[in-house]
Parts: sequence; structure tokens; C-alpha cells
Amino acid sequence: MAALVLAATGCSSGTTGTTGTPGTPGTPGAAADTKGMDPGTVAVQYSTALFSGQFTRASSFVLPRERGVLKVLFTGMTNSSVRAQDLAVGAVDVGAGSGSVVLTGKMCSSGVIPKGATVQPRQNEKCVTNHRRDTSDPAFHVAVCKTSGKWYVCFPRFDEAMRKGSASTSTGKAAPSPRSSH
Repeated sequence: MAALVLAATGCSSGTTGTTGTPGTPGTPGAAADTKGMDPGTVAVQYSTALFSGQFTRASSFVLPRERGVLKVLFTGMTNSSVRAQDLAVGAVDVGAGSGSVVLTGKMCSSGVIPKGATVQPRQNEKCVTNHRRDTSDPAFHVAVCKTSGKWYVCFPRFDEAMRKGSASTSTGKAAPSPRSSH
């Protein structure tokens, strides 16, 4: 689960600590008004919401056509299964309509804790920390895409996998695993 959570992270020019009611996992929200926001701010706002357990708010920073991906990523997550500290923008590398934002800070996730369990909330927690603004660690990279003049978090590898999956169903042949290219 930690790998899925970390694959879904983002950056911003601020630190963690937003308030609000956590969203329902897997329920895509309406688009956040990202007009005028730079890619780093969008990435950090997304990540801050995600690691605060505000899943509906997090989904509002995602490219609208890709919000369905979050249903898979957020399944089984609760606001107590993820947290982050001191998330901030590292390096920002954007071109004509797409790019990547590096986050700095600490991100943690734990297994799903059943309701009524007597386990300490952070007992099985796994954390990763990054202090390098130019890290190559993919857990701290957030893909961003610009559409209609607004920046959003996007999932280009999921789009690629979906296209390959669609091609495999039409040909009757299995598409190669997205991991096989690494």
C-alpha cells in the first residue's frame, strides 16, 4: 500500500497542515480552481490533501479525465493511514504542457487499520524522507499536466497502461506489464 500512496504524491510551495473534513476514499471531487497556480503549488496542495486524508480534495487537483485512477489508489485508505511532514517544492521541470515537480519532506503510510482495532496507529508505519530538491527518487516526483490554461496532477504511466490494456483486449493478446519496461 505504501508504494501506491507514494506513487500518488505531489508538491507545493507550502508545508503540510491544511484543515477540513477528510473525503471519502475513491470519490473524485470537483476540480479545484488551479487557474493562476504554478505547477509546484498544485503538486504540494494535492500531496498535502492526500497525506492529510482529504481524498476528495486531493482528487480535485488531478486532471479531470484521470480522477478514476484515484478510486484504485485510495481504496482502503483512511485519514489515519497516511501522513506527511514539511512537504515543500523542490525542483520544478516543466515544458510545453507537462512536467515533473520534486517534493521535499517526509511521507508515511501504514496498513489499513480495521475499525475497533487496538493497534497503535503508527506501529507498522513506513516513512520515506527527502531533503534533496533534485532527487531522482520517484516517490518524491509528481507529474503535472497543463490543460485549458490550468496545471493539474496527472498520471501519464496509468494513461499508457490503459492504452496498452485497451489494445490487448481488442487483439486478444495480453499487454506487457508497465513494470516490464523498467
